Amino acid sequence: MRSAALVLAALALAPAARAERHPVFSLVDNRPLAHLQRRGGLYIEAGSSGFARYVHFQRPLATWRLRSVEDKRKVAVALASARLEVPLTAAQAQAKVVYLGLKAPAASSVKIAAHGKSSAAVGLKQGWQVVSVPLPDGALAAGEDTLLFTFAKLGKLGNEPRGAAAVEFIQVGGTAPAKADPPTLSAGGIAIPKDSGVAFYAYVPQGGALIATGDGAGCKVTARAEGLGESEVKLDGTPLDLGALAGRFVRLDLAATGSCAASTLRRADLLADGPAPKRAAAVPPKNVIVWLTDDTRADKYRFYNPRSRVETPVFDELQKRSTVFRVAYTQGNESRVSHASIWTSTYPGVHQMIPEKAKLPFEKLTTLARAIRPSGRTTLGIMGNGFIDAFWGFGDGWDYLRNNIHDGGGLSADALLSDALKALDEKRGLGSPPKDGGAGGPQKDKPFFLYIGTIDSHVSWRAHEPWIKKYDPNPYGGPFVKACLDPQLEKIVLGKMSITERDKTRIQALYDSDVSYNDHVLGKLVDEMKKRGLDGNTMLILVSDHGEELWDHGRIGHGQSLREELIHVPFLMYYPPYFPAGHVVEEGVDALDILPTITDALGVATPETVQGESLIPLAEGIGAGYPRPSIGSQYELAHTMRLGRYKLWVGGSGEVHLFDAAEDPHEDHELSQSRPVERRALTDALGLWMANRNQWKKRKWGVASNLSPAFAADLDK
Repeated sequence: MRSAALVLAALALAPAARAERHPVFSLVDNRPLAHLQRRGGLYIEAGSSGFARYVHFQRPLATWRLRSVEDKRKVAVALASARLEVPLTAAQAQAKVVYLGLKAPAASSVKIAAHGKSSAAVGLKQGWQVVSVPLPDGALAAGEDTLLFTFAKLGKLGNEPRGAAAVEFIQVGGTAPAKADPPTLSAGGIAIPKDSGVAFYAYVPQGGALIATGDGAGCKVTARAEGLGESEVKLDGTPLDLGALAGRFVRLDLAATGSCAASTLRRADLLADGPAPKRAAAVPPKNVIVWLTDDTRADKYRFYNPRSRVETPVFDELQKRSTVFRVAYTQGNESRVSHASIWTSTYPGVHQMIPEKAKLPFEKLTTLARAIRPSGRTTLGIMGNGFIDAFWGFGDGWDYLRNNIHDGGGLSADALLSDALKALDEKRGLGSPPKDGGAGGPQKDKPFFLYIGTIDSHVSWRAHEPWIKKYDPNPYGGPFVKACLDPQLEKIVLGKMSITERDKTRIQALYDSDVSYNDHVLGKLVDEMKKRGLDGNTMLILVSDHGEELWDHGRIGHGQSLREELIHVPFLMYYPPYFPAGHVVEEGVDALDILPTITDALGVATPETVQGESLIPLAEGIGAGYPRPSIGSQYELAHTMRLGRYKLWVGGSGEVHLFDAAEDPHEDHELSQSRPVERRALTDALGLWMANRNQWKKRKWGVASNLSPAFAADLDK
């Protein structure tokens, strides 16, 4: 009989023995995010898909031509002055030499500068060669470091700057290579040569572990990370526990030592707690309603910001029955660009609705209504934003489209809802057909798609009772007693109308009262759904197209930045068969994911031009557990990515900022220098995305922080 101590020990071990884990991040699939370590140096394959992470987002000007081929070798072509941003270990920062494998088009020279210290010019002969460029003492620094390559000028080739060199590889530090190393990253695995390694700037999930299988008899594979020390990675599928690092971005170094030529990881995954989620079979919704509350900040809702004074009881109650996305970004920071991304599921660089007079290219892209038409549903759109109408390219695919700012009618949420319900009843055979002569006669109870674009939170802002008295209870006699009208706001923005701090308080209260009023009318829609028997078979989506700065950073308006107040929007999906009640998705998503989510829910083909992905799997846990990015663009002049709690911003001039958006949503504390690991994790993801953003399709390539096998397969061909 076992002793009591042994029994207790067995019971204590039982939960761990029964615990399930599932993979959330494949190192093999994410090999474009790997940083190769060779002969003690950082080794960069310049012609690979992953090289884009080192070129500082090609800002302010592109200094490399990526993914080129020279004499059947994969290269990046450096222009006369080329910038490289690299993550260095403390040992690599002590290096005094950089090695280059390149082809020079003619006899030339190259020098490298860092931290204001420049090497001497090193001669280049014409053709292929490996050269070493000695650096002065102290030129490099640990963490993120920048190298500037200057090649002797060769003039221009046609209208383009002539490539100064076709670079095959760059090695910072270590011992000299004789030639380019053979590729070690492939779909077949990650080959780690003896006394070399590979590093990932990765997130360790809750209950995190690393599991690997492979071969390499005679070699030992070790993992190292700050807070972990050095631990052996068994290649027989035995998990290496990383729980002490859970919830953090870390630099995870894998190295091989021993007598073998290389160890090959055929599989290497980061694991998270719990069994692998599976997609449940469900009945598609009969109807779909989108309630877009224009110009509405996420932080006005207490779900997103518990300190908000704004009352939104309908949202608060609805979110208990819905799935809410905690971090959702719009892809533009004003109405035209952001609506174009929502309606076509493409990034601004693709739809190009950026110039003031640009129109949505619906002939090339499939719009929301046209994507839904194959499902047989009647499509109805009622909105109040003047830019969102047929003239600007938003009229494709609708059975009934009405823009009250042009077609007449009220612009309040009440008026838009009334018009929407009237059109809906007429189309469902419960009233007269619409007077617009839209396609299709009345069919009783025909399934429908209804889009309601409200504009209460978009200027003009108006006082709504009882909320205005709650948000501004003190006496006020200025010019904004009942409203802040569009012409007034324009004068304020242009500095043509002076206002006091008291006026600002009033305007902020007007905006907040609009948010509460819109929520109140949303409640009327929810009630109407119940009255009409639509509650159980209708999918309801609430989202905004952008937010508003209200002097948070000294400005009012939108379109001028990528602050959280402008691009972080409320995002909720109600349809319990697909979106679990009370569930919160912590991973980042984009507003352009709406279109493919609807087509997936309805069981119709997602248009080929779509760049987003369905959020149904994520709501069911598939793809959860590892940070996914939310991405915003300011007219393609600046870009930002939120990944987990961190947010990276890069401007057109090349300036970079990093913030902890969870702890510092106001973005007061810049972290680029103090958080090099987090900066590199986001640089890797944002750099890959920006280099490939016009071709990126999430449903094929995954997301930039967690790639599917197809990404490397497509780009490394």
